[in-house]
Amino acid sequence: MKRHALLTVFVLFLLLAARPVQAWNYAGHRIVAAIAWDQLTPERRAELVQLLKQHPRFEQDFQSRMPKIIKEASPEVQARWLFMRAATWPDIVRRFKDADREKYHHGTWHYINQPIYLDEASKAALSSKLSANVATSIKPGDDVLAFNIIQALEYCVAQLKDPSVSQADKAVSFCWVMHLVGDSHQPMHSSALFSRRMFPEGDRGGNDIRIAKSNLHSQWDGLLGNSFKDSDIVGQAVGIERDPANRRLGEAAAGELNFVTWINESHELAREKGYCVEILEAARKSEADSGKFQKLSSLPQSYYRQAGSIAVKRAAQAGWRLAAVLERVQ
Repeated sequence: MKRHALLTVFVLFLLLAARPVQAWNYAGHRIVAAIAWDQLTPERRAELVQLLKQHPRFEQDFQSRMPKIIKEASPEVQARWLFMRAATWPDIVRRFKDADREKYHHGTWHYINQPIYLDEASKAALSSKLSANVATSIKPGDDVLAFNIIQALEYCVAQLKDPSVSQADKAVSFCWVMHLVGDSHQPMHSSALFSRRMFPEGDRGGNDIRIAKSNLHSQWDGLLGNSFKDSDIVGQAVGIERDPANRRLGEAAAGELNFVTWINESHELAREKGYCVEILEAARKSEADSGKFQKLSSLPQSYYRQAGSIAVKRAAQAGWRLAAVLERVQ
């Protein structure tokens, strides 16, 4: 218990020191990947790194970006770095230009906007005409470019299993699976707040809930810290793994590999913990007054302590589940 409390305090400190970022940020995705790496067999690790080397942008986005300290380390350390780098690649492609961005960036794949209604009147007015894609599977005729996170996971896992798909395309899908398993465990990637006046199209997973110089989504994205140092990230992952409660949670989670279940877990956390009383009260007041969300100056420290604890647990679940998915797509 003491170790878990110290880890939660550490996560809270990193959150308050972090700048706003996108998705589980660089550190968060790499922590999930590091946890998964430790659950994989050495043989499977080698196979996945070899697949990654078939990536069409392996030299530009992976090999040439490897830090000097990693290049001078053992082959095992280099392999783990490449594996963790893969989990961040779908965010890296956001910065691509022109044809490369069009080819590799899929903004809607990162989330699903399952609705949380501000009040019963909003639910009555909006529930029958939501524009958000909340599909839980791929149907014939669905546009791959408009997939939500559940559909994208289904699609990319199918690509990895399909013997007719090229190794290069499998490598790209591998990166997306790495990333989306992490995103699916971040509560704000599962949900959006809807209201009649203020958020008829949703609050974009908390991006429109402004808090001080940040927003709700970004604050959740940064809950696992923002370090770029490999040693810090691996150390934090090991700390999560070695906690007996986290290990039990992760091992149990690995038995549930239904993507819809993961999103429903995140949605429940968003509804019950993410959109706290202070946020909902401010939203209701803004809805009644100007119809524009009025920025909050802060949230209680207790909110961040609880959020930090949730983030650690979700990272454990995501890490063990990612390893289980990757073992099954052979």
